[in-house]
Amino acid sequence: MKKPIILFFIAYLIAWAIAPANASEATLTTQAKHILMQELESNNVDKSLNKQIVCLAENIYFEARAENISGKAAVANVTKNRVFSDKWPNTWCEVVKQGPVRESWKTKQNPDLPDSERIYYPRKHKCQFSWYCDGKKDVIWANYEKTGETIEGNARAWRESVRMALAVMDLEKTFTVDDNTNGALYYYNHNLVYPYWADHMELIGVLGNHTFMK
Repeated sequence: MKKPIILFFIAYLIAWAIAPANASEATLTTQAKHILMQELESNNVDKSLNKQIVCLAENIYFEARAENISGKAAVANVTKNRVFSDKWPNTWCEVVKQGPVRESWKTKQNPDLPDSERIYYPRKHKCQFSWYCDGKKDVIWANYEKTGETIEGNARAWRESVRMALAVMDLEKTFTVDDNTNGALYYYNHNLVYPYWADHMELIGVLGNHTFMK
């Protein structure tokens, strides 16, 4: 029993060590980066699209890591529906990261600093997608960095998330994905919360751990 506890503690410490200074950015372990590059290269993706693909893939992973392919597709499709809606921003990263922000004290104290160099952080628990500003370190653990050992479930979920992101963005060569949410723009995990806005939306259906609405 002691060994799993020790491994978990080591993993936790490494997460803090390798997490980026900006808590709103996810960190990929070595194998997670390798999986990402494999999928991008196998589909000959233009490098200018990499950032947007990563934003969507991370959203799928953190929102639906434990879901099956249909569940991951549903999260991806809600994100896509927002990108193409006039009510939301028009890029994948802006949709995923949407929410109020606060400026870092490090840049706020310098009035002469250009806007392009200022650092902003999302306000805790105020984002459209909860994982992005829940105050936790976001690490995609495809492997243990200390030993190199693969974490099979996480590695598989990350690869599925990257491939789903590519498919929803019409960049995946081997399969396509239809909108299995019937145009949903909202969803929530009915096992954890019942949001105040749910009573004012049209119910579309339930898939996995999420209820979808518009």
